[in-house]
Amino acid sequence: MTFLTRAVAKLVQAICILLLLLLTGAVVYATVFRYLGASPVWYDEMAQVLLAWLTYFAAVHAMFKRQHMSFAGLVLAMPKPLRLVLVLTAEAAIVLFFGVAVYFGAMLLPIAAYDALLSLPWVSMAVVQSVIPITGALMIFASLSTLPKVLREAMAGIDREHAEIEEAIAATEAELRASNRKGVV
Repeated sequence: MTFLTRAVAKLVQAICILLLLLLTGAVVYATVFRYLGASPVWYDEMAQVLLAWLTYFAAVHAMFKRQHMSFAGLVLAMPKPLRLVLVLTAEAAIVLFFGVAVYFGAMLLPIAAYDALLSLPWVSMAVVQSVIPITGALMIFASLSTLPKVLREAMAGIDREHAEIEEAIAATEAELRASNRKGVV
């Protein structure tokens, strides 16, 4: 991964953590005040927005780590030239899909600017809906910046999911051996 890719991935991770903390804080705040009989009017709407934003940014985070659902077994069962075609076709479809999302999401923003949240009228729907083109562009960036690694793994016949499982098993076995040497069962 390049410096730029790592920096953007870390920024996305930080945004995810911030959104999670804000959502948690809003839920705790609303729960306490609802219990006290003074339920905040903005809570439901704000929690929905924060959850939507968290979902979009978490999907981008997963894309940087390439942890979305895939068909690695199917790809690896193909001959190498076909693997290359399948991986490039899949990546092209991803870029095309998110390109459309960015384009139409950006077209939506000027229209959404005339509307606002009901409970927080100072929050424009354009701000709320801006998550679509922002995360769409980040998805394209994540896809293109991790494509070389995906191509190397596909051409080398590496199934990332199985490799992660094998690493976890090896780490667990090492921990077990270490605890057995210490006499801890």
